[in-house]
Amino acid sequence: MITVVGNLKGGSGKSMIAFNLAVWLATQQREVHLLDLDPQKTLTDLVEVRAEESCVPELRLLDETTPLASLSAMTGEIIVDIGAANLAGMYAAITLAQRVLIPVVPGQADVWSTQRFLRLIAPHRRADGEVLMVLNRTDALGGSKETKEAAAALAMLKSAKLLPTRLGQRVWFCRSLSEGQAVFEMAANERATAEFLALTKLLYPKTRVKSARKGK
Repeated sequence: MITVVGNLKGGSGKSMIAFNLAVWLATQQREVHLLDLDPQKTLTDLVEVRAEESCVPELRLLDETTPLASLSAMTGEIIVDIGAANLAGMYAAITLAQRVLIPVVPGQADVWSTQRFLRLIAPHRRADGEVLMVLNRTDALGGSKETKEAAAALAMLKSAKLLPTRLGQRVWFCRSLSEGQAVFEMAANERATAEFLALTKLLYPKTRVKSARKGK
């Protein structure tokens, strides 16, 4: 399956989510291909840090010159990190994707950005593809005015589905990345791990879960 992770607005956490999903799939012994089409190359940086820290399982990136049309012929899971600065690449990836995952930070500006993103990709998305949204960097308890209002606004959108799980604004999501690890690979981060694993269950319900904590 080709999963594209993206949004128009920076800081949504798309590269963090793409990286964590890739590591999790690799720990489940799934074949994973990563493609970083965002000019900021955050996903590329994370994969390089993971290699420098000798974390296992190792992740590998497809060369950015890989013809996008060839993705459909690949086996395994393909995760593509897109950025609005590369519109041609973004549209091409959306055209192939069976699934688009949109991280959204609570806040009116982010909701507006998501609405614009949905309008932009509408002519390019597959008829049989799904577009999902996940609230990211919410307050720890999820009860803030901003989180509630964002959830209500996103739930009203007809062109995408808001997932019931959320990822909180937790220090472990940042700390794990600085060490080249996924959040579930680090100790003493039960809440962050639980939130992320809840997301994996929604995205990959048929995967038989194996113990995922490896890292270094």
